Amino acid sequence: MGEYSEAAKNVLSDFTAALAEGRIEVVDLTAPLSDQAPILQLPPPFANTQGFALQEISHYDERGPGWYWNNFSAGEHVGTHFDAPSHWISGRSGLDVSQVPPRQLIGPAVVIDKSAECATNPDFLLEVAPIEEWQPGATPTGAGGTGWSRPSCTACA
Repeated sequence: MGEYSEAAKNVLSDFTAALAEGRIEVVDLTAPLSDQAPILQLPPPFANTQGFALQEISHYDERGPGWYWNNFSAGEHVGTHFDAPSHWISGRSGLDVSQVPPRQLIGPAVVIDKSAECATNPDFLLEVAPIEEWQPGATPTGAGGTGWSRPSCTACA
């Protein structure tokens, strides 16, 4: 492992201090994995992945009196996930998940709250016009949406 430059050490130190002091808010956009986790359903001729499955190994019992642990399995299209640039044939020479620089996974976010619409219409679909009406030009470059933790809302997915 290479040495970090003094500038990189300072950036990391400043970042961790800002986190500890609450000057930076980190929003986790992931959803918990369970058998209720959404699965991307692809049309034919594509195959679909298996859902999430949990197999208990022990739970402080005769199988393991001092611990609780499980096996789990899931297809790669279960729940919140990241598709590598090499996922599709068009990116076959691209980066895999282990090679994508973390800086490409962090950025500004904008929240357009459509939870009321989703509550009354589980099939609500956010279209382009309401986003453009929201405030043209207000979306930061590279911004992503939030709300995936409510997978029943297609506007959030």
